[in-house]
Amino acid sequence: MDNESGRARLEVYVEALRARMPANQFILLMRAFNAWLTGGGGMMRLHLESDEQELFTPEVQAEMLTLMGLVGALAPGHEDRAEHVVVDLGDGEHVKGARSLVPREVAEDPERLAEMRRRLDEEERHRREQRVSDSLEVDAIARASGMRPEGEA
Repeated sequence: MDNESGRARLEVYVEALRARMPANQFILLMRAFNAWLTGGGGMMRLHLESDEQELFTPEVQAEMLTLMGLVGALAPGHEDRAEHVVVDLGDGEHVKGARSLVPREVAEDPERLAEMRRRLDEEERHRREQRVSDSLEVDAIARASGMRPEGEA
């Protein structure tokens, strides 16, 4: 698939989404997708208001991943990403409801999917530990500066 046909495929997909999704979900999806694009792709954290969280259903999340794959397929040498599929990795100890876009052969391999979930869970555990450590360090700096950390009277 050349770049021009890849872009056309992406445009057709977006128009199909517009036609079949409720307008408020489509708008939220496009806002999130645009934020991902302007952020340079890769991993992102999405902060949503409570009403937006209700709209960002697992189905909308799967469409977001599909769009990411279609954009990834535009990069030379990565055209196969347009054929990747969304898989539910399930819940780990720290990560809940993880989904990923993977090649079909990975989607059909339970061991590889379990390893992906384990790796994501380990990364989230590490991030949580780092946040706790950072918070303790900020509190220590505040105390050393004569300030009281947040939450202390």
